[in-house]
Amino acid sequence: MSKDSQPIIIKKKIKKGEHGHHGGAWKVAYADFITALMALFLVLWLVAMLSIETRNAVAQYFRSYTIFKGMEAGGGKGVSIMMGNPVKLEKESGDVKMPAGISDKLSFELGKTIKSRLYDLKDQILIFTTTDGVRLEIVDKEGRPMFEKGRARLLNTGQEVLRVIAQALKDMPYTITIEGHTDSTQFSRDKDYTNWELAADRANAARRELIKNGLDPKRITKVTSFADVVSLNPRDPYDPINRRVSILIEKNRLVQDSPSEGLF
Repeated sequence: MSKDSQPIIIKKKIKKGEHGHHGGAWKVAYADFITALMALFLVLWLVAMLSIETRNAVAQYFRSYTIFKGMEAGGGKGVSIMMGNPVKLEKESGDVKMPAGISDKLSFELGKTIKSRLYDLKDQILIFTTTDGVRLEIVDKEGRPMFEKGRARLLNTGQEVLRVIAQALKDMPYTITIEGHTDSTQFSRDKDYTNWELAADRANAARRELIKNGLDPKRITKVTSFADVVSLNPRDPYDPINRRVSILIEKNRLVQDSPSEGLF
């Protein structure tokens, strides 16, 4: 081979920062995958540490729907849970969208009525959906109770709330049940008149007020007392929010001989 025909050698320099044909994108994806996996294991570990009751409450929280957010009543803020169902209140009117399902439609209509006619009391009326229908919680607030202290006599605030609710419910074809609840304070010195009797009397007072304002008595199927055994705020059994009247609108039960045309 002559000197003039020597082979040509080409040297290619790889710039720093390049990683061959595929680059470094796979490392980012792998890091994201590991982070997600760690988060999953952390959630599973936390769930395993919860009690059965708490796990049921969390599960129901994500199964339930409510049109409200940012509840503030009594002294508490955020979300309260009763029997595994979330209770929330407040939503900007422009953000409300009509949801699907009978319970959600009922919640939507009741929410509109309460916001327009009971705006100053909206933080004392909690609305949420359940598998049975729609539950209204009419709660006390410090300095603004619904009933006289230790008695079943409705104050002006309670009368106004029940009047508006009766007018909102009277044309619906569904049956309702009414529950009375107290906090853990024992108001009476009479051993024969406990919070069980007080809660029952308050629920019955609410029943009479609803009927007085146009609700058909046939719509009411049950009036019960729970005393202080089912709290909205179980961490503080003396919280005013635990003193309340609950109204459950039973979506699966229609009043016999009710008109065929209703709201829904």
